[in-house]
Amino acid sequence: MNEPLPSILHHKYSVEDGHVMAQIRNVEGYRGLLVTKSPKELRPGAPMNHVLPLERLRSQPQLLQRLRVAGIHVHHGTLAPPFQFLKEKHGLPLFVGFRGNDATAYPKKDREYRRHLRKLFEVGDRFFPVCEHLKKEIVQLGCPEDRIRVLYGGVDLGRFAFRPRTLEDGKKIRFLAVGRFVEKKGFDDLIRAFAEVKRRREMAKLVLIGQGPCEAQYRKLIKKLGLERDVKIKAWVDYRAIQELYYRSHVFCAPSVTDAEGNQEGIPNTLKEAMATGMPVVSTTHAGIPELVDSSVSGLLVSERSPAKLAEAMIWLAEHPEQWKELGGNARKKVERDFNLSVQLRKQKAYYDEVVERRP
Repeated sequence: MNEPLPSILHHKYSVEDGHVMAQIRNVEGYRGLLVTKSPKELRPGAPMNHVLPLERLRSQPQLLQRLRVAGIHVHHGTLAPPFQFLKEKHGLPLFVGFRGNDATAYPKKDREYRRHLRKLFEVGDRFFPVCEHLKKEIVQLGCPEDRIRVLYGGVDLGRFAFRPRTLEDGKKIRFLAVGRFVEKKGFDDLIRAFAEVKRRREMAKLVLIGQGPCEAQYRKLIKKLGLERDVKIKAWVDYRAIQELYYRSHVFCAPSVTDAEGNQEGIPNTLKEAMATGMPVVSTTHAGIPELVDSSVSGLLVSERSPAKLAEAMIWLAEHPEQWKELGGNARKKVERDFNLSVQLRKQKAYYDEVVERRP
């Protein structure tokens, strides 16, 4: 009889389908188990129905041995403190991801979090920023560089097939943006940029997919600019349906910015997915995005908070559809080479093995 696989406990903000789920379920040689702090974290339609409450692990530590737990992977630095007892009391390897806010804005504004980070950097075994940019940020915060392993979020290339975009005569060019409606996504800049695109090119449409606190602000701006017929806001869609939104669009926009509190992206996963499908993209020289997009090779990059430059890039793409195939093809190659899910999962396994295989 085969021996059961060792388990890695995982914790993230919520249990739902998405790019992180593959990092939990598909790491070869390990069984991923989700741990929740609250029943609210288990969203309807979540792909994993069985989860472990953290309090159960506190009250029944014998479960750690029964489940052959080999480590704990907390996917956001801000979520790590309640799980550190598993390292400190039970000796389990502790792996912690950093995805943006946890390495940029939070340390600047929250003194208690900075104190937690100092302790975390003392006891944690490996730290997984999602880009080189965030690696630099956590090094400046005191993270030991020899324990850092950059772990890009990977794209399932079987799930996002390559389909070069073309523009049929007489059809509208369709711009798409997907993400939370928060300041750092830069969608207010995108709406202003699109107003200039629309002035120069009548046959154009912009669709914003998402939800969040800035929605009322976006709707007010759309109305102010007279774009109600041309800019559509749609609620967040199921992850499994996102492919068709990509394929129905011509150009993907990710105008990320550093917000007023200093919050930054790592690298938007929607940008990677759009590039994997062969869609030409326009984005900003923000945080880790230049690690993904080679400007004028696999997409266009402009400076942050510049609706004028963003509009110029969007108009250029609208006026040069003959360049879409080359840009989209290069984008796909970039994702295949550096952001391929299977490659990143092999790295994740290797990073676990570095620590787990050294344990008694």
